Amino acid sequence: MVSVNDYMSKDVYVVQPNDTLARAKNLMISKKVGRLIVMEQDMIVGILTREDLAKALLPSKPSLKARPIDQLLVLYFMKKNIVTIEYNADIGEAAKIMLDKKVGGLPVTWSGKLAGIITTHDITKYVAQLKTNMLVKEHMRGDLSFASPFHSISHVSDLLFKNPIHRVIVIDNKEKPVGIISPSNLAFVKFAPVKKILTKRSVIKGGEATHMKINYIAIATAGDIMSTPVIIVHEYDHVETAASIMVSKDIGALPVLDPEGRVSGIFSKYEVLSIASKKR
Repeated sequence: MVSVNDYMSKDVYVVQPNDTLARAKNLMISKKVGRLIVMEQDMIVGILTREDLAKALLPSKPSLKARPIDQLLVLYFMKKNIVTIEYNADIGEAAKIMLDKKVGGLPVTWSGKLAGIITTHDITKYVAQLKTNMLVKEHMRGDLSFASPFHSISHVSDLLFKNPIHRVIVIDNKEKPVGIISPSNLAFVKFAPVKKILTKRSVIKGGEATHMKINYIAIATAGDIMSTPVIIVHEYDHVETAASIMVSKDIGALPVLDPEGRVSGIFSKYEVLSIASKKR
Protein backbone atom coordinates (compact mmCIF):
# COMPACT_ATOMS: atom_id res chain seq x y z
CA MET A 1 0.00 0.00 0.00
CA VAL A 2 1.19 3.50 -0.84
CA SER A 3 0.32 5.74 2.09
CA VAL A 4 -0.32 9.45 2.44
CA ASN A 5 2.86 9.67 4.52
CA ASP A 6 4.93 8.60 1.50
CA TYR A 7 3.99 11.68 -0.55
CA MET A 8 2.67 14.36 1.84
CA SER A 9 4.54 17.57 2.55
CA LYS A 10 5.63 18.05 6.15
CA ASP A 11 6.18 21.77 5.57
CA VAL A 12 2.81 23.32 6.43
CA TYR A 13 2.22 27.06 6.34
CA VAL A 14 -0.32 28.42 8.76
CA VAL A 15 -2.31 31.60 9.28
CA GLN A 16 -4.84 32.61 11.91
CA PRO A 17 -8.47 33.68 11.28
CA ASN A 18 -7.70 37.30 12.19
CA ASP A 19 -4.68 37.57 9.92
CA THR A 20 -5.17 39.79 6.87
CA LEU A 21 -5.41 38.64 3.27
CA ALA A 22 -2.31 40.73 2.60
CA ARG A 23 -0.29 38.57 4.99
CA ALA A 24 -1.79 35.40 3.51
CA LYS A 25 -1.01 36.53 -0.02
CA ASN A 26 2.60 37.39 0.84
CA LEU A 27 3.02 34.01 2.54
CA MET A 28 1.68 32.14 -0.49
CA ILE A 29 4.01 34.05 -2.81
CA SER A 30 7.13 33.74 -0.65
CA LYS A 31 6.62 30.04 0.08
CA LYS A 32 5.27 29.20 -3.39
CA VAL A 33 2.19 27.41 -2.08
CA GLY A 34 -1.44 27.49 -3.14
CA ARG A 35 -3.12 26.91 0.20
CA LEU A 36 -2.67 27.81 3.85
CA ILE A 37 -4.10 25.98 6.85
CA VAL A 38 -5.98 28.25 9.23
CA MET A 39 -5.31 27.42 12.88
CA GLU A 40 -6.79 28.71 16.10
CA GLN A 41 -4.60 27.61 18.99
CA ASP A 42 -4.04 23.89 18.15
CA MET A 43 -7.23 23.43 16.14
CA ILE A 44 -7.63 23.38 12.34
CA VAL A 45 -10.50 25.76 11.62
CA GLY A 46 -10.17 26.32 7.87
CA ILE A 47 -8.14 26.44 4.68
CA LEU A 48 -7.45 29.49 2.52
CA THR A 49 -6.58 28.76 -1.12
CA ARG A 50 -5.41 30.86 -4.05
CA GLU A 51 -8.94 30.45 -5.47
CA ASP A 52 -10.37 32.04 -2.31
CA LEU A 53 -7.85 34.84 -2.59
CA ALA A 54 -8.66 35.45 -6.25
CA LYS A 55 -12.40 35.64 -5.48
CA ALA A 56 -11.72 38.02 -2.60
CA LEU A 57 -9.79 40.34 -4.89
CA LEU A 58 -12.71 40.36 -7.37
CA PRO A 59 -15.64 40.73 -4.96
CA SER A 60 -19.22 41.29 -6.05
CA LYS A 61 -20.11 43.44 -3.06
CA PRO A 62 -19.43 47.14 -3.77
CA SER A 63 -18.71 47.73 -0.09
CA LEU A 64 -15.66 45.46 -0.30
CA LYS A 65 -14.28 46.70 -3.61
CA ALA A 66 -12.78 49.84 -2.13
CA ARG A 67 -11.17 48.05 0.82
CA PRO A 68 -7.50 47.10 0.55
CA ILE A 69 -6.57 43.50 1.33
CA ASP A 70 -4.67 44.57 4.44
CA GLN A 71 -8.11 45.32 5.90
CA LEU A 72 -9.75 42.04 4.86
CA LEU A 73 -9.50 39.11 7.27
CA VAL A 74 -8.83 35.47 6.45
CA LEU A 75 -11.85 34.55 8.63
CA TYR A 76 -14.34 35.81 6.03
CA PHE A 77 -12.83 34.08 3.00
CA MET A 78 -11.48 30.75 4.26
CA LYS A 79 -13.20 27.41 3.69
CA LYS A 80 -14.62 25.90 6.86
CA ASN A 81 -15.74 22.35 7.80
CA ILE A 82 -12.39 20.95 6.71
CA VAL A 83 -11.91 17.23 6.09
CA THR A 84 -8.61 15.76 7.32
CA ILE A 85 -6.89 12.45 6.64
CA GLU A 86 -4.62 10.26 8.75
CA TYR A 87 -0.96 10.02 7.74
CA ASN A 88 -1.14 6.21 7.28
CA ALA A 89 -4.23 6.23 5.01
CA ASP A 90 -3.99 4.92 1.45
CA ILE A 91 -3.07 7.65 -1.04
CA GLY A 92 -5.97 6.50 -3.25
CA GLU A 93 -8.35 7.28 -0.39
CA ALA A 94 -6.94 10.81 -0.19
CA ALA A 95 -7.48 11.24 -3.93
CA LYS A 96 -11.09 10.02 -3.66
CA ILE A 97 -11.85 12.40 -0.80
CA MET A 98 -10.43 15.33 -2.78
CA LEU A 99 -12.57 14.37 -5.77
CA ASP A 100 -15.73 13.93 -3.71
CA LYS A 101 -15.22 17.16 -1.75
CA LYS A 102 -13.87 19.09 -4.75
CA VAL A 103 -10.80 20.29 -2.88
CA GLY A 104 -7.15 20.41 -3.85
CA GLY A 105 -5.59 19.52 -0.52
CA LEU A 106 -6.16 17.80 2.82
CA PRO A 107 -4.52 18.50 6.18
CA VAL A 108 -2.80 15.32 7.39
CA THR A 109 -3.13 14.37 11.04
CA TRP A 110 -1.29 12.01 13.35
CA SER A 111 -3.10 11.18 16.60
CA GLY A 112 -5.30 14.22 16.10
CA LYS A 113 -2.39 16.64 15.59
CA LEU A 114 -1.45 18.40 12.36
CA ALA A 115 1.41 16.47 10.74
CA GLY A 116 1.46 17.75 7.17
CA ILE A 117 -0.60 18.38 4.07
CA ILE A 118 -1.25 16.36 0.93
CA THR A 119 -2.24 18.20 -2.23
CA THR A 120 -3.01 17.45 -5.84
CA HIS A 121 0.63 18.28 -6.61
CA ASP A 122 1.76 15.47 -4.30
CA ILE A 123 -0.68 13.01 -5.84
CA THR A 124 0.48 14.06 -9.30
CA LYS A 125 3.99 12.96 -8.24
CA TYR A 126 2.50 9.58 -7.38
CA VAL A 127 0.73 9.24 -10.74
CA ALA A 128 3.89 10.33 -12.59
CA GLN A 129 5.72 7.21 -11.41
CA LEU A 130 2.95 4.72 -12.31
CA LYS A 131 3.60 2.27 -15.12
CA THR A 132 0.43 2.12 -17.22
CA ASN A 133 -0.65 2.22 -20.84
CA MET A 134 -3.25 4.92 -20.24
CA LEU A 135 -3.37 7.71 -22.81
CA VAL A 136 -4.17 11.37 -22.20
CA LYS A 137 -6.92 11.11 -24.83
CA GLU A 138 -8.73 8.54 -22.69
CA HIS A 139 -8.75 10.74 -19.57
CA MET A 140 -8.82 14.37 -20.72
CA ARG A 141 -11.93 16.48 -20.32
CA GLY A 142 -13.63 18.49 -23.02
CA ASP A 143 -15.46 21.23 -21.10
CA LEU A 144 -13.11 24.05 -22.06
CA SER A 145 -13.24 27.80 -21.54
CA PHE A 146 -11.58 30.05 -24.12
CA ALA A 147 -10.79 33.76 -24.15
CA SER A 148 -9.09 36.25 -26.42
CA PRO A 149 -5.95 38.07 -25.21
CA PHE A 150 -8.06 41.24 -25.40
CA HIS A 151 -10.89 40.09 -23.14
CA SER A 152 -11.30 41.98 -19.89
CA ILE A 153 -10.26 40.60 -16.51
CA SER A 154 -13.91 40.67 -15.44
CA HIS A 155 -14.92 38.47 -18.37
CA VAL A 156 -12.05 36.08 -17.74
CA SER A 157 -12.87 35.76 -14.03
CA ASP A 158 -16.48 34.88 -14.88
CA LEU A 159 -15.29 32.13 -17.21
CA LEU A 160 -12.68 30.93 -14.76
CA PHE A 161 -14.97 30.28 -11.82
CA LYS A 162 -17.75 28.78 -13.93
CA ASN A 163 -15.33 26.15 -15.22
CA PRO A 164 -14.89 23.15 -12.86
CA ILE A 165 -11.11 23.09 -13.26
CA HIS A 166 -10.68 26.87 -12.97
CA ARG A 167 -8.68 27.34 -16.15
CA VAL A 168 -9.18 29.58 -19.19
CA ILE A 169 -7.21 28.90 -22.37
CA VAL A 170 -6.27 32.08 -24.24
CA ILE A 171 -6.30 31.65 -28.03
CA ASP A 172 -5.30 33.90 -30.92
CA ASN A 173 -7.34 34.69 -34.04
CA LYS A 174 -6.17 31.39 -35.57
CA GLU A 175 -7.49 29.49 -32.54
CA LYS A 176 -3.99 28.57 -31.43
CA PRO A 177 -3.28 28.56 -27.67
CA VAL A 178 -1.09 31.48 -26.63
CA GLY A 179 -1.63 31.47 -22.87
CA ILE A 180 -3.51 30.01 -19.95
CA ILE A 181 -5.11 31.69 -16.94
CA SER A 182 -5.56 30.11 -13.51
CA PRO A 183 -6.64 31.55 -10.14
CA SER A 184 -2.96 32.27 -9.44
CA ASN A 185 -2.88 34.74 -12.33
CA LEU A 186 -5.77 36.64 -10.74
CA ALA A 187 -4.69 36.30 -7.12
CA PHE A 188 -1.07 37.29 -7.65
CA VAL A 189 -1.36 39.93 -10.39
CA LYS A 190 0.62 42.93 -9.20
CA PHE A 191 -0.60 45.79 -11.32
CA ALA A 192 -2.78 46.92 -14.18
CA PRO A 193 -0.45 47.78 -17.09
CA VAL A 194 -0.54 51.37 -18.28
CA LYS A 195 -1.30 51.73 -21.97
CA LYS A 196 -0.79 54.76 -24.21
CA ILE A 197 -3.83 56.02 -26.14
CA LEU A 198 -3.40 58.70 -28.82
CA THR A 199 -6.32 61.06 -29.48
CA LYS A 200 -6.66 64.06 -31.82
CA ARG A 201 -7.38 67.40 -30.18
CA SER A 202 -8.37 70.82 -31.48
CA VAL A 203 -8.17 74.17 -29.72
CA ILE A 204 -10.83 75.62 -32.04
CA LYS A 205 -14.42 74.55 -31.57
CA GLY A 206 -15.52 72.69 -34.69
CA GLY A 207 -12.07 73.08 -36.25
CA GLU A 208 -9.61 70.57 -37.55
CA ALA A 209 -7.31 68.73 -35.23
CA THR A 210 -4.27 70.83 -34.40
CA HIS A 211 -2.31 68.36 -32.28
CA MET A 212 -2.26 64.91 -30.74
CA LYS A 213 -2.92 64.26 -27.08
CA ILE A 214 -1.59 61.22 -25.26
CA ASN A 215 -3.76 59.68 -22.54
CA TYR A 216 -2.38 56.98 -20.28
CA ILE A 217 -4.98 54.56 -18.95
CA ALA A 218 -4.78 51.29 -17.02
CA ILE A 219 -6.51 48.46 -18.84
CA ALA A 220 -5.78 44.95 -17.63
CA THR A 221 -6.67 42.27 -20.15
CA ALA A 222 -6.30 38.51 -20.42
CA GLY A 223 -3.09 38.99 -22.38
CA ASP A 224 -1.59 41.02 -19.54
CA ILE A 225 -1.97 38.35 -16.85
CA MET A 226 -1.91 35.02 -18.72
CA SER A 227 0.92 32.52 -18.30
CA THR A 228 2.84 32.12 -21.53
CA PRO A 229 4.24 30.25 -23.40
CA VAL A 230 1.62 27.51 -23.07
CA ILE A 231 2.86 24.14 -21.90
CA ILE A 232 0.85 21.48 -23.72
CA VAL A 233 0.48 17.73 -24.03
CA HIS A 234 -0.73 15.58 -26.92
CA GLU A 235 -3.69 13.21 -27.09
CA TYR A 236 -1.52 10.12 -27.53
CA ASP A 237 0.96 10.90 -24.76
CA HIS A 238 0.77 8.66 -21.70
CA VAL A 239 -0.78 10.02 -18.52
CA GLU A 240 2.53 9.51 -16.71
CA THR A 241 4.17 11.87 -19.21
CA ALA A 242 1.50 14.50 -18.61
CA ALA A 243 1.79 14.09 -14.83
CA SER A 244 5.58 14.38 -15.01
CA ILE A 245 5.29 17.63 -16.96
CA MET A 246 2.82 19.01 -14.41
CA VAL A 247 5.20 18.16 -11.57
CA SER A 248 8.34 19.56 -13.23
CA LYS A 249 6.61 22.78 -14.31
CA ASP A 250 4.51 23.04 -11.11
CA ILE A 251 1.25 23.54 -12.99
CA GLY A 252 -2.23 22.09 -12.50
CA ALA A 253 -3.52 21.69 -16.05
CA LEU A 254 -2.28 21.09 -19.60
CA PRO A 255 -4.17 21.93 -22.80
CA VAL A 256 -4.31 18.84 -25.02
CA LEU A 257 -3.61 19.10 -28.74
CA ASP A 258 -4.99 16.73 -31.37
CA PRO A 259 -2.81 15.50 -34.29
CA GLU A 260 -3.72 18.65 -36.26
CA GLY A 261 -2.49 20.92 -33.46
CA ARG A 262 -5.93 22.05 -32.30
CA VAL A 263 -6.95 22.20 -28.65
CA SER A 264 -9.18 19.17 -28.12
CA GLY A 265 -9.27 18.95 -24.34
CA ILE A 266 -7.48 19.60 -21.08
CA PHE A 267 -5.69 17.25 -18.68
CA SER A 268 -5.85 18.58 -15.14
CA LYS A 269 -5.32 17.74 -11.50
CA TYR A 270 -8.86 16.33 -11.39
CA GLU A 271 -7.99 13.73 -13.99
CA VAL A 272 -4.91 12.91 -11.91
CA LEU A 273 -7.09 12.47 -8.81
CA SER A 274 -9.47 10.23 -10.72
CA ILE A 275 -6.62 7.97 -11.85
CA ALA A 276 -5.06 7.83 -8.36
CA SER A 277 -8.40 7.09 -6.65
CA LYS A 278 -8.72 3.86 -8.67
CA LYS A 279 -5.26 2.56 -7.78
CA ARG A 280 -6.14 1.41 -4.26
